[in-house]
Amino acid sequence: MANIPNRTSVDDAVVRRLYARGRWKLETVAHFGGDETGVADMCLLRDAKGNPFIPGTSIAGASRSLLAQQSLPWHDYKARKETQELKDFFGGAGKDDTMSALIVDDASCVSEQPVVSIRDGVRVSAQSGSAADKAKFDVEVLERGTEFELSLECLIRHGDEQSEFEKLFFALLHVFQQGEVRLGARTRRGYGRGKVTSWEVRDLKMENSQDVVAWLTGDPWTRPKSCLAPRALPTDQRRYFRIDAQFNLQTSLLIRGVSADPDAPDMVHLHSAGEPVVPGTSFAGAFRHRASLIANTLGWNGWALADMFGPVHEQQPANQQNELWASRVWVEEQLVENVEECWQDRVAIDRFTGGSLQSALFNEKPIYPISIADEPTFNLRLVLTLEEPEDEEIGLLILTLRDFWCGNAALGGETSGGRGTLKGVKAVLWQKQASIAETEIGSFSHVDNRMTVVKGDAEYIEECIKKSQDYQGSHDSSRCPEE
Repeated sequence: MANIPNRTSVDDAVVRRLYARGRWKLETVAHFGGDETGVADMCLLRDAKGNPFIPGTSIAGASRSLLAQQSLPWHDYKARKETQELKDFFGGAGKDDTMSALIVDDASCVSEQPVVSIRDGVRVSAQSGSAADKAKFDVEVLERGTEFELSLECLIRHGDEQSEFEKLFFALLHVFQQGEVRLGARTRRGYGRGKVTSWEVRDLKMENSQDVVAWLTGDPWTRPKSCLAPRALPTDQRRYFRIDAQFNLQTSLLIRGVSADPDAPDMVHLHSAGEPVVPGTSFAGAFRHRASLIANTLGWNGWALADMFGPVHEQQPANQQNELWASRVWVEEQLVENVEECWQDRVAIDRFTGGSLQSALFNEKPIYPISIADEPTFNLRLVLTLEEPEDEEIGLLILTLRDFWCGNAALGGETSGGRGTLKGVKAVLWQKQASIAETEIGSFSHVDNRMTVVKGDAEYIEECIKKSQDYQGSHDSSRCPEE
Protein backbone atom coordinates (compact mmCIF):
# COMPACT_ATOMS: atom_id res chain seq x y z
CA MET A 1 0.00 0.00 0.00
CA ALA A 2 1.39 3.39 -0.93
CA ASN A 3 2.52 5.76 1.79
CA ILE A 4 -0.01 8.49 2.49
CA PRO A 5 1.36 11.93 3.52
CA ASN A 6 0.54 12.98 7.06
CA ARG A 7 -0.64 16.43 5.95
CA THR A 8 -4.39 16.85 5.63
CA SER A 9 -6.24 18.88 3.03
CA VAL A 10 -6.72 21.59 5.67
CA ASP A 11 -2.94 21.73 6.25
CA ASP A 12 -2.35 22.12 2.49
CA ALA A 13 -4.69 25.10 2.16
CA VAL A 14 -2.76 28.27 1.26
CA VAL A 15 -3.42 30.98 3.84
CA ARG A 16 -0.87 33.64 2.74
CA ARG A 17 1.02 34.60 -0.38
CA LEU A 18 4.05 36.87 -0.06
CA TYR A 19 5.20 38.64 -3.23
CA ALA A 20 8.34 40.70 -3.82
CA ARG A 21 9.81 42.30 -6.90
CA GLY A 22 12.81 44.53 -7.40
CA ARG A 23 15.52 45.50 -9.86
CA TRP A 24 18.87 43.79 -9.38
CA LYS A 25 21.63 46.03 -10.77
CA LEU A 26 25.07 44.66 -11.61
CA GLU A 27 28.00 46.29 -9.84
CA THR A 28 30.53 44.14 -11.72
CA VAL A 29 30.47 42.13 -14.92
CA ALA A 30 28.52 38.87 -14.92
CA HIS A 31 28.34 35.70 -16.98
CA PHE A 32 25.23 33.53 -17.11
CA GLY A 33 26.24 30.48 -19.11
CA GLY A 34 24.57 29.48 -22.34
CA ASP A 35 25.67 27.37 -25.30
CA GLU A 36 29.06 27.46 -27.01
CA THR A 37 27.89 28.28 -30.54
CA GLY A 38 28.35 32.04 -30.44
CA VAL A 39 31.20 34.52 -30.59
CA ALA A 40 33.05 33.22 -27.51
CA ASP A 41 34.03 29.98 -25.84
CA MET A 42 31.63 30.82 -23.00
CA CYS A 43 28.51 32.58 -24.33
CA LEU A 44 25.69 34.27 -22.46
CA LEU A 45 22.34 32.59 -21.93
CA ARG A 46 19.64 34.22 -24.04
CA ASP A 47 15.93 33.77 -24.54
CA ALA A 48 14.14 33.20 -27.85
CA LYS A 49 14.29 36.92 -28.63
CA GLY A 50 18.03 37.08 -28.02
CA ASN A 51 17.79 38.93 -24.69
CA PRO A 52 19.99 37.78 -21.78
CA PHE A 53 18.21 36.43 -18.70
CA ILE A 54 18.95 34.67 -15.42
CA PRO A 55 17.24 31.30 -14.84
CA GLY A 56 15.11 31.08 -11.71
CA THR A 57 17.00 27.92 -10.79
CA SER A 58 20.27 29.90 -10.58
CA ILE A 59 18.69 32.55 -8.36
CA ALA A 60 17.11 29.95 -6.07
CA GLY A 61 20.31 27.89 -5.85
CA ALA A 62 22.52 30.84 -4.95
CA SER A 63 19.94 32.06 -2.42
CA ARG A 64 19.65 28.66 -0.79
CA SER A 65 23.41 28.32 -0.50
CA LEU A 66 23.84 31.73 1.14
CA LEU A 67 20.99 31.29 3.66
CA ALA A 68 22.34 27.83 4.51
CA GLN A 69 25.78 29.31 5.17
CA GLN A 70 24.26 31.91 7.47
CA SER A 71 22.12 29.36 9.30
CA LEU A 72 24.52 26.42 9.73
CA PRO A 73 27.99 25.70 11.08
CA TRP A 74 30.56 25.16 8.30
CA HIS A 75 30.81 21.38 8.66
CA ASP A 76 27.02 20.97 8.49
CA TYR A 77 26.85 23.29 5.49
CA LYS A 78 29.51 21.35 3.56
CA ALA A 79 27.79 18.06 4.48
CA ARG A 80 24.47 19.54 3.24
CA LYS A 81 22.80 19.02 6.59
CA GLU A 82 20.14 21.67 6.20
CA THR A 83 17.65 22.65 8.89
CA GLN A 84 14.09 21.44 8.42
CA GLU A 85 12.96 25.04 7.92
CA LEU A 86 15.34 25.47 4.97
CA LYS A 87 14.20 22.15 3.46
CA ASP A 88 10.56 23.14 3.75
CA PHE A 89 11.21 26.63 2.39
CA PHE A 90 13.33 25.63 -0.63
CA GLY A 91 12.02 22.09 -1.08
CA GLY A 92 13.95 18.83 -1.16
CA ALA A 93 14.48 15.62 -3.07
CA GLY A 94 13.92 13.18 -0.19
CA LYS A 95 10.85 10.95 -0.01
CA ASP A 96 9.47 12.89 2.96
CA ASP A 97 10.35 16.35 1.60
CA THR A 98 7.74 18.74 0.28
CA MET A 99 7.74 21.00 -2.74
CA SER A 100 9.38 24.40 -2.43
CA ALA A 101 7.40 27.14 -0.72
CA LEU A 102 9.47 29.68 -2.67
CA ILE A 103 8.63 30.38 -6.32
CA VAL A 104 11.37 32.17 -8.29
CA ASP A 105 10.72 33.47 -11.80
CA ASP A 106 13.37 33.80 -14.49
CA ALA A 107 14.88 37.27 -14.24
CA SER A 108 14.53 39.15 -17.51
CA CYS A 109 16.92 41.92 -18.50
CA VAL A 110 15.15 45.30 -18.31
CA SER A 111 18.03 47.48 -19.54
CA GLU A 112 17.12 49.01 -22.88
CA GLN A 113 20.50 48.33 -24.44
CA PRO A 114 22.55 45.95 -22.27
CA VAL A 115 26.26 46.26 -22.95
CA VAL A 116 27.93 42.95 -23.78
CA SER A 117 31.70 42.54 -24.05
CA ILE A 118 34.26 39.79 -24.49
CA ARG A 119 36.91 39.06 -21.88
CA ASP A 120 39.98 37.03 -22.64
CA GLY A 121 41.15 34.47 -20.12
CA VAL A 122 44.09 32.13 -19.80
CA ARG A 123 45.10 29.47 -17.32
CA VAL A 124 48.48 30.21 -15.76
CA SER A 125 50.94 27.42 -15.12
CA ALA A 126 51.63 27.01 -11.41
CA GLN A 127 55.22 25.98 -12.12
CA SER A 128 56.32 28.66 -14.58
CA GLY A 129 53.96 31.49 -13.70
CA SER A 130 53.32 32.04 -17.43
CA ALA A 131 50.37 31.11 -19.64
CA ALA A 132 49.75 27.38 -19.91
CA ASP A 133 49.85 25.82 -23.37
CA LYS A 134 46.46 25.63 -25.15
CA ALA A 135 44.69 27.20 -22.16
CA LYS A 136 43.40 30.38 -23.82
CA PHE A 137 39.65 31.06 -23.71
CA ASP A 138 37.22 33.97 -23.91
CA VAL A 139 34.05 34.80 -22.00
CA GLU A 140 31.01 36.83 -23.03
CA VAL A 141 29.96 39.07 -20.15
CA LEU A 142 27.31 41.63 -19.30
CA GLU A 143 28.81 44.93 -18.18
CA ARG A 144 28.09 46.56 -14.83
CA GLY A 145 24.97 48.69 -14.72
CA THR A 146 22.80 46.05 -16.40
CA GLU A 147 19.49 45.55 -14.59
CA PHE A 148 17.26 42.50 -14.15
CA GLU A 149 13.73 42.25 -12.79
CA LEU A 150 13.58 39.80 -9.87
CA SER A 151 10.22 38.34 -8.87
CA LEU A 152 9.73 36.08 -5.83
CA GLU A 153 6.66 34.47 -4.30
CA CYS A 154 6.29 32.55 -1.04
CA LEU A 155 3.32 30.24 -0.40
CA ILE A 156 2.41 29.74 3.24
CA ARG A 157 0.02 26.91 3.97
CA HIS A 158 -2.13 26.24 7.01
CA GLY A 159 0.20 23.55 8.33
CA ASP A 160 3.41 25.57 7.83
CA GLU A 161 5.36 27.51 10.40
CA GLN A 162 4.30 30.94 9.20
CA SER A 163 6.85 32.83 11.28
CA GLU A 164 9.75 30.68 9.98
CA PHE A 165 8.79 31.08 6.31
CA GLU A 166 8.25 34.80 6.77
CA LYS A 167 11.66 35.08 8.47
CA LEU A 168 13.46 33.27 5.65
CA PHE A 169 11.62 35.18 2.92
CA PHE A 170 12.52 38.58 4.32
CA ALA A 171 16.05 37.43 5.14
CA LEU A 172 16.39 36.56 1.45
CA LEU A 173 15.23 40.04 0.46
CA HIS A 174 17.74 41.49 2.93
CA VAL A 175 20.79 39.68 1.50
CA PHE A 176 19.84 40.85 -2.00
CA GLN A 177 19.64 44.42 -0.70
CA GLN A 178 23.06 44.05 0.94
CA GLY A 179 24.57 42.78 -2.30
CA GLU A 180 25.61 39.46 -0.76
CA VAL A 181 23.99 37.18 -3.34
CA ARG A 182 26.31 36.55 -6.30
CA LEU A 183 24.77 35.16 -9.47
CA GLY A 184 26.27 33.39 -12.46
CA ALA A 185 29.74 31.99 -13.03
CA ARG A 186 33.11 32.92 -11.50
CA THR A 187 31.51 34.67 -8.55
CA ARG A 188 34.54 33.93 -6.33
CA ARG A 189 36.64 35.96 -8.73
CA GLY A 190 34.53 39.09 -8.75
CA TYR A 191 31.80 38.29 -11.27
CA GLY A 192 28.07 38.56 -10.64
CA ARG A 193 27.96 41.08 -7.79
CA GLY A 194 24.78 43.12 -7.73
CA LYS A 195 22.27 44.75 -5.46
CA VAL A 196 18.54 45.43 -5.20
CA THR A 197 18.06 49.01 -4.02
CA SER A 198 14.50 48.49 -2.78
CA TRP A 199 11.83 45.80 -2.84
CA GLU A 200 8.13 46.17 -3.55
CA VAL A 201 6.32 43.73 -1.23
CA ARG A 202 2.74 42.49 -1.06
CA ASP A 203 1.23 40.26 1.63
CA LEU A 204 -1.96 38.59 0.40
CA LYS A 205 -4.12 36.85 2.99
CA MET A 206 -6.39 34.24 1.47
CA GLU A 207 -9.27 34.87 3.88
CA ASN A 208 -9.53 38.38 2.40
CA SER A 209 -11.80 38.35 -0.68
CA GLN A 210 -10.00 41.29 -2.34
CA ASP A 211 -6.64 39.55 -1.93
CA VAL A 212 -8.11 36.38 -3.44
CA VAL A 213 -9.42 38.34 -6.45
CA ALA A 214 -5.98 39.98 -6.92
CA TRP A 215 -4.37 36.54 -6.90
CA LEU A 216 -6.92 35.05 -9.31
CA THR A 217 -6.49 37.92 -11.77
CA GLY A 218 -2.72 37.53 -11.57
CA ASP A 219 -2.09 41.10 -10.39
CA PRO A 220 -1.23 41.16 -6.68
CA TRP A 221 0.44 44.56 -7.12
CA THR A 222 -2.96 46.29 -7.10
CA ARG A 223 -3.17 45.56 -3.39
CA PRO A 224 -1.72 47.95 -0.76
CA LYS A 225 2.01 47.73 0.01
CA SER A 226 3.03 45.55 2.91
CA CYS A 227 4.44 47.21 6.01
CA LEU A 228 6.90 44.31 6.45
CA ALA A 229 10.51 45.07 5.54
CA PRO A 230 13.59 42.97 4.70
CA ARG A 231 15.55 41.95 7.78
CA ALA A 232 18.59 39.83 8.54
CA LEU A 233 18.53 36.43 10.22
CA PRO A 234 18.89 36.61 14.04
CA THR A 235 22.35 35.00 13.89
CA ASP A 236 24.94 34.61 11.14
CA GLN A 237 27.03 31.44 11.45
CA ARG A 238 29.59 32.38 8.80
CA ARG A 239 33.29 32.68 9.66
CA TYR A 240 35.68 34.60 7.47
CA PHE A 241 38.81 36.74 7.33
CA ARG A 242 38.96 39.78 5.05
CA ILE A 243 41.72 42.02 3.73
CA ASP A 244 40.77 45.47 2.46
CA ALA A 245 43.97 47.07 1.16
CA GLN A 246 44.74 50.21 -0.83
CA PHE A 247 47.72 50.50 -3.19
CA ASN A 248 49.42 53.06 -5.37
CA LEU A 249 50.96 52.12 -8.70
CA GLN A 250 54.72 52.57 -8.73
CA THR A 251 54.95 51.87 -12.45
CA SER A 252 52.55 51.29 -15.32
CA LEU A 253 49.92 48.53 -15.32
CA LEU A 254 48.74 46.46 -18.26
CA ILE A 255 46.08 43.76 -17.92
CA ARG A 256 45.21 42.98 -21.50
CA GLY A 257 41.67 43.44 -22.70
CA VAL A 258 39.77 43.37 -25.99
CA SER A 259 38.94 46.62 -27.77
CA ALA A 260 36.19 47.01 -30.36
CA ASP A 261 37.94 50.09 -31.79
CA PRO A 262 39.78 49.18 -35.05
CA ASP A 263 42.19 52.08 -34.43
CA ALA A 264 43.09 50.89 -30.95
CA PRO A 265 46.65 49.69 -30.25
CA ASP A 266 47.57 46.03 -30.30
CA MET A 267 47.38 45.80 -26.50
CA VAL A 268 45.02 47.82 -24.30
CA HIS A 269 44.28 47.69 -20.59
CA LEU A 270 41.05 45.96 -19.59
CA HIS A 271 38.06 48.28 -19.20
CA SER A 272 34.56 47.76 -17.82
CA ALA A 273 31.83 50.23 -18.76
CA GLY A 274 34.53 52.56 -20.07
CA GLU A 275 36.68 52.56 -16.92
CA PRO A 276 39.92 50.66 -16.24
CA VAL A 277 39.57 47.73 -13.85
CA VAL A 278 41.63 45.02 -12.18
CA PRO A 279 39.59 41.80 -12.46
CA GLY A 280 39.41 39.43 -9.53
CA THR A 281 40.92 36.70 -11.70
CA SER A 282 44.14 38.70 -12.19
CA PHE A 283 44.64 39.62 -8.55
CA ALA A 284 43.67 36.13 -7.36
CA GLY A 285 46.11 34.51 -9.79
CA ALA A 286 48.99 36.78 -8.82
CA PHE A 287 48.17 36.45 -5.11
CA ARG A 288 47.98 32.66 -5.32
CA HIS A 289 51.27 32.41 -7.21
CA ARG A 290 53.07 34.54 -4.62
CA ALA A 291 51.44 32.67 -1.73
CA SER A 292 52.59 29.35 -3.24
CA LEU A 293 56.20 30.57 -3.37
CA ILE A 294 56.03 31.58 0.29
CA ALA A 295 54.30 28.34 1.30
CA ASN A 296 56.91 26.25 -0.52
CA THR A 297 59.69 28.18 1.21
CA LEU A 298 58.05 27.55 4.60
CA GLY A 299 57.65 23.83 3.82
CA TRP A 300 53.88 23.67 3.60
CA ASN A 301 52.10 20.50 2.52
CA GLY A 302 51.50 20.66 -1.23
CA TRP A 303 47.71 20.35 -0.88
CA ALA A 304 47.32 22.97 1.85
CA LEU A 305 47.35 25.86 -0.62
CA ALA A 306 44.89 24.04 -2.91
CA ASP A 307 42.58 23.73 0.10
CA MET A 308 42.44 27.53 0.22
CA PHE A 309 42.48 28.53 -3.46
CA GLY A 310 41.05 25.39 -5.03
CA PRO A 311 42.90 22.78 -7.13
CA VAL A 312 44.44 23.32 -10.53
CA HIS A 313 44.50 20.82 -13.40
CA GLU A 314 48.19 20.04 -13.27
CA GLN A 315 47.94 19.18 -9.57
CA GLN A 316 45.22 16.59 -10.14
CA PRO A 317 46.33 12.96 -10.52
CA ALA A 318 44.73 11.12 -13.45
CA ASN A 319 42.45 9.13 -11.14
CA GLN A 320 41.27 12.25 -9.28
CA GLN A 321 40.44 14.64 -12.14
CA ASN A 322 36.84 14.88 -10.97
CA GLU A 323 37.70 15.61 -7.32
CA LEU A 324 37.38 19.37 -7.55
CA TRP A 325 36.17 21.88 -4.99
CA ALA A 326 35.50 25.60 -4.90
CA SER A 327 38.04 28.11 -3.68
CA ARG A 328 37.54 29.46 -0.18
CA VAL A 329 39.21 32.68 -1.33
CA TRP A 330 36.98 35.39 -2.83
CA VAL A 331 38.61 38.31 -4.68
CA GLU A 332 36.58 41.31 -5.85
CA GLU A 333 36.92 43.16 -9.14
CA GLN A 334 37.97 46.77 -8.57
CA LEU A 335 38.15 50.02 -10.54
CA VAL A 336 41.57 51.62 -11.05
CA GLU A 337 41.42 55.28 -10.08
CA ASN A 338 43.57 58.36 -10.69
CA VAL A 339 45.30 56.91 -13.76
CA GLU A 340 45.75 57.88 -17.40
CA GLU A 341 46.39 55.87 -20.55
CA CYS A 342 49.57 56.34 -22.52
CA TRP A 343 50.21 55.12 -26.09
CA GLN A 344 53.55 53.38 -26.54
CA ASP A 345 55.18 52.07 -29.73
CA ARG A 346 57.52 49.12 -29.28
CA VAL A 347 59.53 46.73 -31.41
CA ALA A 348 60.92 43.26 -30.83
CA ILE A 349 64.71 42.97 -30.92
CA ASP A 350 66.63 40.25 -32.73
CA ARG A 351 68.74 38.53 -30.07
CA PHE A 352 71.52 37.69 -32.52
CA THR A 353 71.93 40.96 -34.44
CA GLY A 354 70.76 43.37 -31.76
CA GLY A 355 68.60 45.10 -34.37
CA SER A 356 64.85 45.22 -34.72
CA LEU A 357 63.03 42.19 -36.07
CA GLN A 358 61.28 42.59 -39.40
CA SER A 359 57.50 43.12 -39.09
CA ALA A 360 57.79 43.10 -35.28
CA LEU A 361 56.53 46.62 -34.55
CA PHE A 362 53.63 46.73 -32.10
CA ASN A 363 51.97 49.25 -29.83
CA GLU A 364 50.18 49.18 -26.51
CA LYS A 365 48.28 51.42 -24.13
CA PRO A 366 49.06 50.76 -20.45
CA ILE A 367 47.79 52.96 -17.63
CA TYR A 368 50.00 55.20 -15.48
CA PRO A 369 49.26 56.80 -12.10
CA ILE A 370 48.40 60.49 -11.93
CA SER A 371 49.99 62.51 -9.17
CA ILE A 372 47.40 64.61 -7.31
CA ALA A 373 49.02 67.08 -4.96
CA ASP A 374 47.81 67.56 -1.39
CA GLU A 375 45.19 64.82 -1.70
CA PRO A 376 45.42 61.40 0.01
CA THR A 377 44.65 59.15 -2.94
CA PHE A 378 45.19 55.58 -4.03
CA ASN A 379 45.03 53.80 -7.38
CA LEU A 380 43.52 50.41 -6.65
CA ARG A 381 42.10 48.21 -3.90
CA LEU A 382 42.36 44.58 -2.98
CA VAL A 383 39.33 43.07 -1.24
CA LEU A 384 40.08 39.42 -0.45
CA THR A 385 37.94 37.18 1.76
CA LEU A 386 38.87 33.75 3.10
CA GLU A 387 36.02 31.51 4.29
CA GLU A 388 36.51 29.40 7.41
CA PRO A 389 40.06 30.60 8.04
CA GLU A 390 42.70 28.93 10.17
CA ASP A 391 45.32 31.05 11.95
CA GLU A 392 48.15 29.73 9.79
CA GLU A 393 46.19 30.59 6.63
CA ILE A 394 45.65 34.14 7.90
CA GLY A 395 49.39 34.37 8.52
CA LEU A 396 50.18 33.23 4.97
CA LEU A 397 47.82 35.83 3.48
CA ILE A 398 49.43 38.59 5.56
CA LEU A 399 52.91 37.53 4.41
CA THR A 400 51.70 37.54 0.81
CA LEU A 401 50.12 40.98 1.27
CA ARG A 402 53.46 42.26 2.54
CA ASP A 403 55.20 41.21 -0.68
CA PHE A 404 52.74 43.17 -2.81
CA TRP A 405 52.85 46.05 -0.33
CA CYS A 406 56.65 46.38 -0.62
CA GLY A 407 56.76 45.93 -4.40
CA ASN A 408 58.30 42.46 -4.27
CA ALA A 409 55.39 40.96 -6.23
CA ALA A 410 53.75 42.49 -9.29
CA LEU A 411 50.36 42.44 -10.96
CA GLY A 412 49.24 42.06 -14.57
CA GLY A 413 51.26 41.48 -17.73
CA GLU A 414 54.86 42.32 -18.62
CA THR A 415 55.88 42.21 -14.97
CA SER A 416 59.38 41.09 -15.99
CA GLY A 417 59.66 44.46 -17.74
CA GLY A 418 58.79 46.40 -14.61
CA ARG A 419 55.05 46.81 -14.96
CA GLY A 420 52.52 46.22 -12.19
CA THR A 421 54.67 47.14 -9.18
CA LEU A 422 52.61 48.35 -6.22
CA LYS A 423 53.16 50.28 -3.01
CA GLY A 424 50.87 49.82 -0.04
CA VAL A 425 48.99 52.80 1.39
CA LYS A 426 46.59 51.36 3.95
CA ALA A 427 45.15 47.97 4.84
CA VAL A 428 42.45 46.90 7.27
CA LEU A 429 42.01 43.31 8.47
CA TRP A 430 38.51 42.13 9.38
CA GLN A 431 37.37 38.92 11.02
CA LYS A 432 33.96 37.40 11.60
CA GLN A 433 33.30 34.60 14.04
CA ALA A 434 30.13 32.48 14.13
CA SER A 435 27.18 34.37 15.65
CA ILE A 436 29.39 37.45 16.15
CA ALA A 437 29.42 40.58 14.03
CA GLU A 438 32.38 41.46 11.82
CA THR A 439 35.16 43.16 13.79
CA GLU A 440 38.39 44.93 12.85
CA ILE A 441 41.43 43.05 14.13
CA GLY A 442 44.16 45.31 12.80
CA SER A 443 45.23 47.95 10.32
CA PHE A 444 48.49 48.69 8.52
CA SER A 445 50.07 51.86 7.19
CA HIS A 446 53.22 52.56 5.19
CA VAL A 447 55.74 53.78 7.78
CA ASP A 448 59.49 53.99 7.06
CA ASN A 449 59.02 51.98 3.86
CA ARG A 450 57.50 49.11 5.83
CA MET A 451 54.05 47.62 6.35
CA THR A 452 53.51 48.58 9.98
CA VAL A 453 50.68 47.71 12.36
CA VAL A 454 49.24 51.02 13.57
CA LYS A 455 46.07 49.72 15.23
CA GLY A 456 44.56 46.48 16.47
CA ASP A 457 45.71 43.22 17.98
CA ALA A 458 49.38 43.08 16.96
CA GLU A 459 49.98 40.02 19.15
CA TYR A 460 47.31 37.99 17.36
CA ILE A 461 48.69 39.02 13.96
CA GLU A 462 52.21 37.97 15.03
CA GLU A 463 50.81 34.67 16.34
CA CYS A 464 49.15 33.93 12.98
CA ILE A 465 52.40 34.65 11.13
CA LYS A 466 54.34 32.43 13.54
CA LYS A 467 51.85 29.58 12.99
CA SER A 468 52.18 29.92 9.22
CA GLN A 469 55.96 29.67 9.52
CA ASP A 470 55.71 26.51 11.64
CA TYR A 471 52.84 24.88 9.74
CA GLN A 472 53.49 21.73 7.69
CA GLY A 473 50.37 19.56 7.80
CA SER A 474 46.75 19.96 6.81
CA HIS A 475 43.97 20.86 9.25
CA ASP A 476 40.84 18.87 10.03
CA SER A 477 38.55 20.88 7.73
CA SER A 478 40.69 20.16 4.67
CA ARG A 479 38.80 18.83 1.67
CA CYS A 480 41.94 17.70 -0.11
CA PRO A 481 42.71 14.05 -0.87
CA GLU A 482 45.58 12.34 0.91
CA GLU A 483 48.92 12.65 -0.85
